[in-house]
Amino acid sequence: MKRLALVLAAATLLLPSAASAAACSPLNCAPSQFSLAGGSLLGFRTAAEAPVTVVDLKTGQSRWTLPWGFTGRDLLVHQNARTIVWYDASKGSRVARATLAKGGTLVGVSQSGTRAVVRRIRNAWTEFRVVAPGATERAIRVPRGNWDFDALLGDHLFLIKYLAGGGYQVLLAHVGSGKLDAAPLKDPHESGTIWGQPFERLASADGRFLFTLYIGQNGGAMVHELDLKAATARCIDLPGTGDYGAATSWAMLLSKDEGTLWATSPGYGRVVAIDVASREVSSAFRITLASWNLGNGTRAALAPDGQHVALADGETVAILGLAEKKVVERNSVKATAVGYSPDGKLWTFS
Repeated sequence: MKRLALVLAAATLLLPSAASAAACSPLNCAPSQFSLAGGSLLGFRTAAEAPVTVVDLKTGQSRWTLPWGFTGRDLLVHQNARTIVWYDASKGSRVARATLAKGGTLVGVSQSGTRAVVRRIRNAWTEFRVVAPGATERAIRVPRGNWDFDALLGDHLFLIKYLAGGGYQVLLAHVGSGKLDAAPLKDPHESGTIWGQPFERLASADGRFLFTLYIGQNGGAMVHELDLKAATARCIDLPGTGDYGAATSWAMLLSKDEGTLWATSPGYGRVVAIDVASREVSSAFRITLASWNLGNGTRAALAPDGQHVALADGETVAILGLAEKKVVERNSVKATAVGYSPDGKLWTFS
């Protein structure tokens, strides 16, 4: 894994109170907006543990508000005491619930959202329990230490292990057998230890790929591409260093065919295309966006034509032309989230 400088002071933008956690989901990484119902709806929040507002991208109107939770596809999972509640975020309705047999804290959900993961910490061990409505809880117990949830797909449960000397590793556990693999997942060209702060997360539509943007105290950044089906990982370095504020302006988007991951940084003035299959940078170019509101993150949305990207910093909205390789428009607009309608109209939400 790429060894970024360890962030000693946690980033404050939209991060939850437990900001020391390495793992994150689209609802506890910053900033956060995500598409629903095949892209016809958009969910977003104004703070890490704030309720989620769902808007209709056809009309630009707000549809409903859901409690804070973790998301997988169109499902949002929320905890209330010992009850886990599933919501269909695309319909605004509660669809299922489960009562925890032994208590615990909700720490994440599967890529599909149909299963929840809760954590129980004891002096001698930490236990992760996979919970689904109407199903028996499955328990995976790991040795004493500092552990967190990362991702879940099928039998593959990915866990974060914090190291005593700093940094953390990604390890694979198996839901069916309850066993934990001894060796951490790693880039074949790098150490198995990750340093840095997870700042943004994006999943492919089928849940197979999970992309996490890590930033370091020195302003360096990388994308960690996790193939949950094959249980392999690769780290892709991003350009720019020396400015932590500029690093927080990175935003990620997947192309319409999900073959390319776009990473844009108005702060560093860089746009990078990463080929998902080869896990390598396929192209890159520079852009100019003077006076970008650093420290406020970047919200991003891909237009239906696949050639334009809307970028927002809370004070302005810029349109990036991928074919032209430049910023084609910029306007003063306060926006917490941005999204395109199916016919290409740009909506801003605050």
